[in-house]
Amino acid sequence: MTVNDSEIRKFAYEYGTPLFVIDKAEAKRRVRKIAEKLPKNAKLCYAIKANAFLTEMLKDEDIMFEVCSPGELSICEKAGLSPEKIVFSGVVKTEEDVKRAYALKVHTITLESKSQLDHLKKAVEAGQAHKQNVILRLSGGNQFGMNESDLCDCLKELKRMDSINIRGIHFFTGTQKKFKTIAEEIPFIEGFCEKVKSNFSLGELEIEYGAGLPYDYFSGKDERENYSAIEEFSALIAESKFKYTIELGRYIAAPLASYVTKIMDAKDSGDGKSRYCLIDGGINHINYFGQMMGMKVPRIDHIRIPSNNKAVKEEVDCTIAGSLCTTADIVVRKLPLESPKIGDLLKFNDIGAYSMTEGIYLFLSHPLPAVISVEDGKAMQLRKNTETFIVNA
Repeated sequence: MTVNDSEIRKFAYEYGTPLFVIDKAEAKRRVRKIAEKLPKNAKLCYAIKANAFLTEMLKDEDIMFEVCSPGELSICEKAGLSPEKIVFSGVVKTEEDVKRAYALKVHTITLESKSQLDHLKKAVEAGQAHKQNVILRLSGGNQFGMNESDLCDCLKELKRMDSINIRGIHFFTGTQKKFKTIAEEIPFIEGFCEKVKSNFSLGELEIEYGAGLPYDYFSGKDERENYSAIEEFSALIAESKFKYTIELGRYIAAPLASYVTKIMDAKDSGDGKSRYCLIDGGINHINYFGQMMGMKVPRIDHIRIPSNNKAVKEEVDCTIAGSLCTTADIVVRKLPLESPKIGDLLKFNDIGAYSMTEGIYLFLSHPLPAVISVEDGKAMQLRKNTETFIVNA
């Protein structure tokens, strides 16, 4: 992040801790850089489940937005995002959800099952007629999408619907994928598209692909300028005769925010081996994919409170524990810190994906942390520090 330590101290004082800080300028820059790395036959789509707070910041960028719930659709409406940029996905859609998306004239509706096709038919019958793009999601062996037989049955019916444009095929198998997996999936999905084009006499088909590109949380390096993953992926599809829409969530959002938490207590375990720093956050707010009970160490900055103490500073290995009353609330097991004190701040970097909305926020009725965006040193509050005991009472 481009936000410096003095600004972090200032924002922590103004908004309290724990606190999520999003770098707005960096968000726009990263999206543009990733889009530039894609070949001419591909367009970028942001999966907003990774961090819905970025929706308003990125709404004017030349990208698409994947939306997977009626709540996310409401976020897009509130942000003023054009429906022409929305791909309405989601494994569970009610008839009302599909009718709403159809009435909004979203760019594309994804069909995940035969029942969703039934919902679409009713939406077309009840709504104002217009040409609606549809993509059909092929299952990759998980709960997403349809098997080949069901998908082909849906294609037969869609071909008979004059108001429907069969835009293409949707495919997604997971996040943080190895390139060996991605390199195998590309020819598989292209081969499937060739087959259905031939069997159903279809025109041009586009592939909407959730690439699941890996983001390295634990290298200890600043990954903001490392675009090797998108460059390697782009080389795989650059010569393809298919057009692609590339859905990315974690890969876009991960480096765009930090989590600021305060050391509330510091103590030795008594065994001469362990030093504990207890923070006002915890595992209810911090989520790094693959963290494994705090055994791996993400990039963390120690921001000290100003002090006139001239004592010799000593580096100690600390276990960072959260404020939840459970032994599971271990954030990092071995973090070297220089003379940590109560009141110091820890800034967890690369936390822009998922943590702001995915945490176990209601556990122990701790407050929901505030979220701010920062641009040119100025902050805007996107979410207030919110008490959760009201929900649990």
